[in-house]
Amino acid sequence: MTEIPEHLLKRSKSAKGQKTGDGPASTAESSSSAVTPAASETPAPSGPPAIAAAAAAIPKDVEPAPAAPEPHYVAASRARNRIPMWALPLVFALPIWALSYAGTMQLPPTEDLLFVDAAQAYSSCASCHGATGGGGVGYALSGGEVLQTFPEPVDQMAYVARGSAAIAGETYGANGRRVAGELGVMPAHKDTYTLLELELVVFYERAILSEEDTTDASYLEWMDNLRERIEANEQDPIDLDQLLGCADPAITPGGGGGGGGPECPGPASAG
Repeated sequence: MTEIPEHLLKRSKSAKGQKTGDGPASTAESSSSAVTPAASETPAPSGPPAIAAAAAAIPKDVEPAPAAPEPHYVAASRARNRIPMWALPLVFALPIWALSYAGTMQLPPTEDLLFVDAAQAYSSCASCHGATGGGGVGYALSGGEVLQTFPEPVDQMAYVARGSAAIAGETYGANGRRVAGELGVMPAHKDTYTLLELELVVFYERAILSEEDTTDASYLEWMDNLRERIEANEQDPIDLDQLLGCADPAITPGGGGGGGGPECPGPASAG
């Protein structure tokens, strides 16, 4: 007999076992089914579908709560116009400017009408005696000259009102220091000045040009008297006879007094 190879016998036996459920194949199948896990125990699939499922299972981030509205004063501050950078130096300089400007916020000194009107009254005399009383066609009046000639204002008033032509060639002034008409003719002003204007001219020539002391009480009263009459716009005419009656005959030719009195113009009669 021909001997059948062993491997063929095994293959045949295996085929019979599959038909009858016996044999190694059936045993392997039973063993495989015995160890097959339950459906609930099936492991999660791997690969892209598993990754997508895992990502879907992760909870999404919760939306943040809306921010509370900012206060109205903060919004107003943000909307307010800002000072440009180029203007900052000006802002810093403002306090300095304010202090400097404050120094100018002072009332200007009030102009004393006495001195204003006196200077205006003297302007008609400046052509002969000089704008500052230095002299020219007429005698000098500055530097105390007029005070040496007329120690009292009333004698000077009498001379200015009468002029030099009425006493041409006669001496006048303290110690006869002047001769009428020697340096030119002094025109009479009794009809061209009011009494107030005459006093203002004499005041200016004495107090301003010759720097007469004005601190004496009677002198201050005279100045106040002149101010009041300026405000009242006094227009009284000159009474030459009254002036000569008040003048000192040692100073003024034809004078009949002793340098003034209560009824005479000037410091002695002020008030």
